[in-house]
Amino acid sequence: MHRSSQIAALLVGLTLTIPVSLVAQGNAKANPPATASQARVPGPIVTFAQASLAWDAGEYPGALRDFATILRSETAESEREHLALITGENWRTSLVALNARAPRWSSTGRFVAYETGIGAARVTRVAQIADSIRIVAELAGGLATFSPDGTHLLWVEGTTATGLLKWRNLVDNSERTINDGGMQKAQLILNATGDEVFVVGALPGSTRSDLWQISLATNAGIPKRLTSSDSLRSDAQLVPGTSLILHAVGGRSPIAAGAGNAFARGARNRFAVLDVATGAEKFFDGEAPTVSANGKTVAFVTRSSGRNTLHMMSLQPMGNPQVVHSTIDSLAAPALSPDGDLVAFQWQTRFDWDIYTVSRDGKPPTRVTRDIQHDLLPRFATNNQLIAMTGEARHRRAQLYDLKDNSQRRLFHNNTIRTIAPEYEWVLSPDGTKLLIVAERDGDTVTPHRHLWLVDLTRTVPVAELRARVADQLAAETALRTEGTRRFAPIAASVRAAVAHVNTDRVYRHEKVLFDFDSKHITRPGNALAREYLLGQYKSFGLDAKLQPFDARPNVNQPVVPTANVLAVLKGTENPELVYVISSHFDSRAEGPGADDNTSGTAALLEAARVLSTRPQPATIIFASFTAEEAGLLGSREFVRQAKTDGLKLAGALNNDMLGWSNDNRLDNTIRYSNEGIRDIQHAAAIEFSRMITYDAFYYKSTDAAAFYDGYGDIVGGIGSYPVLGNPHYHQPHDVLEVENHQLIAEASKTTIATLMLLASSPSRVAGLTVSASAQGAMSAAWTASPEKGIVKYRVRYGPADAPDKYQAEVAQPKMALPNAKPGMTVRVKAVNRRGMDGWDWARFTIPSPR
Repeated sequence: MHRSSQIAALLVGLTLTIPVSLVAQGNAKANPPATASQARVPGPIVTFAQASLAWDAGEYPGALRDFATILRSETAESEREHLALITGENWRTSLVALNARAPRWSSTGRFVAYETGIGAARVTRVAQIADSIRIVAELAGGLATFSPDGTHLLWVEGTTATGLLKWRNLVDNSERTINDGGMQKAQLILNATGDEVFVVGALPGSTRSDLWQISLATNAGIPKRLTSSDSLRSDAQLVPGTSLILHAVGGRSPIAAGAGNAFARGARNRFAVLDVATGAEKFFDGEAPTVSANGKTVAFVTRSSGRNTLHMMSLQPMGNPQVVHSTIDSLAAPALSPDGDLVAFQWQTRFDWDIYTVSRDGKPPTRVTRDIQHDLLPRFATNNQLIAMTGEARHRRAQLYDLKDNSQRRLFHNNTIRTIAPEYEWVLSPDGTKLLIVAERDGDTVTPHRHLWLVDLTRTVPVAELRARVADQLAAETALRTEGTRRFAPIAASVRAAVAHVNTDRVYRHEKVLFDFDSKHITRPGNALAREYLLGQYKSFGLDAKLQPFDARPNVNQPVVPTANVLAVLKGTENPELVYVISSHFDSRAEGPGADDNTSGTAALLEAARVLSTRPQPATIIFASFTAEEAGLLGSREFVRQAKTDGLKLAGALNNDMLGWSNDNRLDNTIRYSNEGIRDIQHAAAIEFSRMITYDAFYYKSTDAAAFYDGYGDIVGGIGSYPVLGNPHYHQPHDVLEVENHQLIAEASKTTIATLMLLASSPSRVAGLTVSASAQGAMSAAWTASPEKGIVKYRVRYGPADAPDKYQAEVAQPKMALPNAKPGMTVRVKAVNRRGMDGWDWARFTIPSPR
C-alpha cells in the first residue's frame, strides 16, 4: 500500500475543504458531481489531510467515504493524482498477456515481444502497441530481438540453444532460416543497419562462450569469431550509433558447461569494448558496464583493495576512465541518463541499498531514495526522471522519481486495498513513456503464471474511473468487515476478554531470552538452549508439552545433526479429535540471532499459548515450534510426516514467520494463505480485535506452511511481514532485537488468538462433496457428515458463474436435491453448529460437462 512517508509528502500545503452537505453523498456511487453552489455551503469540512490520515491508520471505510466526497467536489481534478496514488494507480495500465515473461521493445516502441509457456510449449509472441494491443506473430522459441527499425525479428526456434536461427519480416510475415553452423546461442544482437547479427555463443562441442558475427545479407553460414582470448564473453550490448560492442569478460559461461571445464567459472571483473569495424578490442578492469542511450558514455564499477569505485568514461571518442565516486561501502547497478551526463547507482551506506546520482563535475553524489527497504535497479526514463524498485525480490514495487522536485510516485498496483501485487521484470520503452511490468497483480505467488502489463506514463486515470475505484473499494471493505463481524458475533465477548490479556512486556521478555541464545541454527548451541526454554515455557502454562526429536542434515555435505520440534497441546472440550495447528520456526540462520526471522513469530506464538492455555476451545489446538526451517523446512516436514503416520485429523493450520519488523509508523503485516476462508477470518480478527493492519497474498511456498499444504491440502493461513520480506536485515547478521516493533508482535499474537478461537469453535470444511445425476438427469449433492458435535444444519448455495448464490437452501441431512442445477455450476456447502456459527470455508464442487 501507499507508505506513510509518501502520504506525508502529499499533505504539505493541502487545505482542501468540502462542506458537510456533500459528505452524505460519499456513500452513493451513482451520485452526480456536486454543483458549485453546493460546494460553497458553509459548515464542517472534509480535508484530504484528514482522509489520508484515516487511510494511513487503516480506517478505510471512513477514508473512502471522504475520498468519494472529494471526488464529487469542484476540486476533484486538482486532487485527482493525490487520490489516485493513495488508492492505487495514477497511470493507465493495460493487460498485455497472461503468463508472460522476458518482455522487450522494438526500437520504435511499436512492437513488444515476450515469451510464454515452458519447454516444448515455449513460444514468443509479438504484439503491436497502439490504441489497442494486437498479437501480430506467434513464434516457436525464444531469445527474440528486433531489428533497429523495428520491422524484423530474429529468434531461436525450438526449446534448445542450438535451435534454428530464424528471421521474420513483421510487415509481410515472411521468414527464413539463418545458417549459424549449429551454434549454441545465449544472446542475439542486431547491428544498426539490420544486416548482421552478433551472437554470444559457442560452436558445437565447445562450452566456451565467444562473440560471433553472422552476415544476414550473404547468409554464408560461416560464423566469424570476433573474440580470441581465453575468457568467457557474456552480457553484450551494442553501443548506439557506433560499431562498438561492450561485453563482460570472465564469470560463468552462458553456455551449459560440463564438469571440469576450465572456463565455466571465474570472477567477472573485466569488460571489453570491441570495434567490429577494425577488430580492435580494448579491455578494462570493472564490472556491470552500462552505456548511455546516445552511445557517448559508459559507466562501471571496480572493486580493489577494499574500495568500490564508480567510473564514467567517454566512448566517442574513447577516453580514459574517470573516478566519480569511491567508497568502502558496496556499490552496484550503475545506470546512465540518456544524455550520458548523469549516472544513477545503488549505494549500501548501512544496512539497505539506496539510489544515488553523480556526474563528472566533481560534486558529491546526490541521494534519491531514503526508504528503510532496499531501493534497487535504477534506470532512467528521461534525463530528469528515474525508475527504481523498492523491496526484496518476492515483493518489489516500481517507483518513479523526479530528480527536479524530489517527488516519488508508485507506478503499478492492483487498485485493491488488501491484496499485494509483487513485480518481477521492468522494461522501459525507448522513449521512456511506457513501462512493461511482469507482475502478480492478483497476489498469487504460488502458481507459475505471471502476467505482463503495460503502464502508459502519458495517460492518467480520469476522475470518473477513480470514483468507480473508490466505490468498489468501499463496497469490498464494507463487505469484508460486515461478514467478519457476523462471523465473530457469537464469540466476540470471549475473544475480547482473551486478547485483553496479551502483554507486550511478556512478548519482549520472550524475545530477549531467545535473542540472547544468539544463533539458533541446528548446528549452533543456541538451538538446544531454545528448545529447553520453549519446552519449559509451554509446561509453565500448564500445557501438555513435549519434544519431537529427529535427525536433520543441514546439507548434503554435512553430517546429521540431532534436533527437535517443541509441541504443546491444548485439548479440545467438544471435538478433541479435531486439531488446529499454530506454528512458527524458532531456529535462525547460522550467522545471526534472527530477531525477526523468526524470534518474532516464536514470541507471538508463546504469548498466544499462554493466553489460550486457560481458555480451552471446542477443538484441540497444537502450538508447534519448528526447528530446522533454515536448513530446508525440515522441522515442519517432520511434523507433518508424523502427523500423517499417526492419523492426526488436522482441520486447519496457521504459520507465522517474520512479523515484527516495520519500516514506518504503521502496525501492518501480510496474511499468507492458501485458504480464502482463513484469509478473511484473519482480516476480520485483525480488524475486530487488534490494531494491526493486514494485507494478503496467496503465498505458502518456501515456508513451513508448504508442508501443511502438501500433506493436508488447502487449509493454510498465517502472518508474515509487510511488505513481504521488506526487512533489509532479512537473513543478515544484523537481524537484531532493536530492529523489532514489539507492539506489532503483540498485535499479531492477538490476531492469531482470535483466529484460532473462531476456527476451533466453527465447523470445519465439509468433506466428500459430490454431485450426481439420475437417469432422468435430475441432480443431487451429497457429502460426508461433519465430524463436529452439535451440527444442526447445512447451508447450500449454487448457480452460474455470474450468480453463484442464485439457488440457496438449508438442510438437516448431508444431502440435497439440486433443482435447476446445470453443468458448469459450482455447488457450495457449509455446516452450521448450535451456536449459529457456520463453517470457516465452503466445500466446493463444480458440476462437470457430460462426456
